[in-house]
Amino acid sequence: MKTLRFFFIVMLVPLLVYAQYVSIPAARYGLSIGNSNNFTGLRINWSDRNVEKIKGLNITLWRAKNNKNAIVEGASFGLMPEAKSMYGLQAGLLGISASKETVGINLGLLGVGAENNINGLNLAGLGMGSGTSISGISLCGIGLASGGTVSGISFAGLALGAGESLKGLNIASLGVGAGENIKGITLAGLGVGCGQSITGLTIAGFGAGAGESVSGLTVAGLGVGAGKQMTGIQIALFGLGAGKRLKGVNIAGFGLGAGEEVSWLNIAGFGVGSKNIKGLTIAGFAAGGEHISGVTLTLGQIRVKNNGKYKGFALSSFNYFKGEQIGVAVGLFNYAKRLHGVQIGLVNYVKENPLFLRYMPLINFNFSGK
Repeated sequence: MKTLRFFFIVMLVPLLVYAQYVSIPAARYGLSIGNSNNFTGLRINWSDRNVEKIKGLNITLWRAKNNKNAIVEGASFGLMPEAKSMYGLQAGLLGISASKETVGINLGLLGVGAENNINGLNLAGLGMGSGTSISGISLCGIGLASGGTVSGISFAGLALGAGESLKGLNIASLGVGAGENIKGITLAGLGVGCGQSITGLTIAGFGAGAGESVSGLTVAGLGVGAGKQMTGIQIALFGLGAGKRLKGVNIAGFGLGAGEEVSWLNIAGFGVGSKNIKGLTIAGFAAGGEHISGVTLTLGQIRVKNNGKYKGFALSSFNYFKGEQIGVAVGLFNYAKRLHGVQIGLVNYVKENPLFLRYMPLINFNFSGK
């Protein structure tokens, strides 16, 4: 028996050296030992080189060389399976590398990478990256990134990013970012940011921001900002800000503001400011703008700029309307340039009222608008 095994080894070694591989029962199917280029079945090799297409179970013990055109379908195991495209189950002690794409179940102890696409169930102990897209269920210990899109369920122990868009459930302990859009449920321990828009449920321990718009339910420990507008429900411990509009339920621990309009329910611990403020506005100290309408409540003051207009019900210590007041103002001191309504307070002043009706204690009124 020992003689037979010795004879087999003696015969096998020269074949592996000169013919590169041995296959049973045929050259292209069955069992292959060595660097077969086209094979179907069980294939075992030390290091893949210039492989064309493998179907079945491929076991490669060492890293590949010059294997950028290989296509592997089935299951790939080894130190670091490498090919142009891999379909099925891929598992590497170090990682997985594809010059084009890997599709199926991708397991890499350190990392999973592809120049184009990673699709399916993707698990990496350290990091995961692709040039075009990552989709499916993707989990990695530190970072996950794609030059294009990330979609599906994605979790990264540290950071998660996409050059274009993030879609689905995105979770990272540090930060989540995208060059274009973020859509879905996004959770980050530190911050969430993108170049264009954030849509859906977004929760960030520190801050969330978008170059254009934020919509949906957004919660941040410090602040939320958008270059153009925010719509939906926005809650921030410190502040909310938008370049143009804030619409919806806006709640900030300190202040909130927008360049053009703040509307619906607006609550801030200190102040609310915008060119136009509409709806129910509650501020700890101040609210100010050019045009304010609705119900406005503050402990400090409500201020309307020159030639502006207040329309509705105002309650604060000091109502200072340097334009027109339409409605009711209640405060310790009320000032309006023009009045079409009622002032109630200790001192009430209407600049364009007749002389004897300009200063009035307790109550002042004018329903003519002159």
